Amino acid sequence: MDIWSGDESGLDGGDTGAEGFAGELFLKLADAGWLVVEPEVGLRVITQLQQTLDAVRDRVRLAEVSRRLRDTAGDDLAPEVDQAVVDSVFAEQITAGRWEQALVELPKYIEAFRRAAGLPEP
Repeated sequence: MDIWSGDESGLDGGDTGAEGFAGELFLKLADAGWLVVEPEVGLRVITQLQQTLDAVRDRVRLAEVSRRLRDTAGDDLAPEVDQAVVDSVFAEQITAGRWEQALVELPKYIEAFRRAAGLPEP
């Protein structure tokens, strides 16, 4: 059997915890030695994942500020601010909590690649 169909090693895809994310699987693969990368590749991937995590944090922060603005100001927002708030709320609605899931899952990917590259803990 392979890791995708399930086996006794506990490395089957199983419930990833968040649809579309596989942070737990990546961690298991790295711990089992099935995900291995050269240190320079690991550093490059980690840097890119960290940049993505920072962008997601900014997006979540913007959505929260937009919600607070809307709640506080009500109908007294300037048109350009109101449009920014509406755009942010709309983006959050169509992503259905995916930003928050990414905040949980991306650090798992970062940790998995750290382990896979044999890099020391930060």
